[in-house]
Amino acid sequence: MRIATVTQNLRIDNTITSIQRQIADAQLQISTGKLSQVYSGYDGQDARLLINLKEQRTSVDSYITTIKNTQVKTKTIDASLVTFTDIAQDLRKKLYEQVEGLYDNSALALQTFANAAIDQLTNLLNQSADGKYLFNGTDTDVQPMIDAATTKGAYVQPALSGGFAGVTTAVTTFFATDANWNNVTTPAPGSLQARIDEGVDISFGELANDDAFEEVFEVMYAFANVNFQAGDDANYEQLVNWGIGKVETAFGLINDMVGQNGVISAQMQTREASHNDSLTLLDTQILDVEEIDPYEAVSKFQTLQAQLEASFQTTSVLRGLTLTRYL
Repeated sequence: MRIATVTQNLRIDNTITSIQRQIADAQLQISTGKLSQVYSGYDGQDARLLINLKEQRTSVDSYITTIKNTQVKTKTIDASLVTFTDIAQDLRKKLYEQVEGLYDNSALALQTFANAAIDQLTNLLNQSADGKYLFNGTDTDVQPMIDAATTKGAYVQPALSGGFAGVTTAVTTFFATDANWNNVTTPAPGSLQARIDEGVDISFGELANDDAFEEVFEVMYAFANVNFQAGDDANYEQLVNWGIGKVETAFGLINDMVGQNGVISAQMQTREASHNDSLTLLDTQILDVEEIDPYEAVSKFQTLQAQLEASFQTTSVLRGLTLTRYL
């Protein structure tokens, strides 16, 4: 038997330190359920696979976030368009309710409705989400519609007694110049866009100066400012028929906008569901690499603990040896 040397003691100390480090790792594995907290704890192939899987997961997660943020905008746009069509439908109904011989009463009711609707329609096209206006294309920091009070003050309409042509010319001329009633730039800014998948972009949104909106505003302003007088029946009837034709056309076009917005929303929902399925698969694959068998981890911990105890006992015995005891 040899008496322990300094070299032997150092070797034993290193062994004990190594076992203690392995025990600490085993304890962390048991508490987290993961093989390692750093990539260096995996073999080369698993480390590369894990990095790739997590990068994919980050990309998919970013697409889902983009979709959710975009859905807030498309839902707000949809609500505005639906309300716009409801008001246009109410306007159409009130125009059909105008009956010759009853204009004295029905014209006033239509005038009151049109005045109130102008304010509401203007506010609808000035809707925003996350502080960004939704009806001015990529110029999201610019309010698309001039406030109704300013536009009402700028518009001047001749008396109906001057003839049907005078009223319609005045209103169409006023709205033909965008700067009179909206802030949409020329040329018009592009549509809002969002990337919802790799290489997949969607375009959405409508412009406040769209012809369909303009048609409704023309009719609204015409009837909001006309004052029916006795003897205006013929001119007023022509104005009503003119208004019905414009609103009918605009109603169909705005309904098409609602439908298109719905198609985009459905596309995002489908893509989001696909991304969620991908996330589930990626999470499973990541866990397959990262997770450690808890029974294996506990067994390893117990084995290392026994080895440490044995090393301490051996160290104690060896360091307790002296030449006298040996002899």
